[in-house]
Formats: sequence, C-alpha cells, structure tokens
Amino acid sequence: MYVVPELRGTGVATGILRTPEDHASRLGYKVLHLSTGVLQPDAIRFYEREGYARTEGYGPYVGHPLAVCFVRQLACE
Repeated sequence: MYVVPELRGTGVATGILRTPEDHASRLGYKVLHLSTGVLQPDAIRFYEREGYARTEGYGPYVGHPLAVCFVRQLACE
C-alpha cells in the first residue's frame, strides 16, 4: 500500500486498509496478516496505530530479517 505524501494524514490510508479488512470479515475470516519492511517506519507506526500487533513471520517472511509482520483480529459479520 502506498499513499502519496500530499494525501497522507487525510484518512486515505485508513480507507484503503479497511477495504480488505471488511471484505475478509464478510467472508468469515477471523484474522488478517500483513507485512512491511524494517525500512518503513511510517508504515509500522500506521499499522500499530490501526490496531495491528507484531507477530512472527508467516509464509515467505518466516525468518526474513527485513520483514515486519502484523496480525489483527477481525470482527466477523
């Protein structure tokens, strides 16, 4: 996910993030995983602010030294 600098702080990133969360919730998924890189401190802060908790790597990110992985519990509809 990337938001151009001039639109940061306007809620665009939150709106983009809510789309897959809402879709996954409607499909009955209970958790959502995502990842970013260690060189993306703004993304790390954003995901943490949005309720994501750091977790162990998953899939191709298991043990990857540059990956920062997150998980969030979803409210199923």
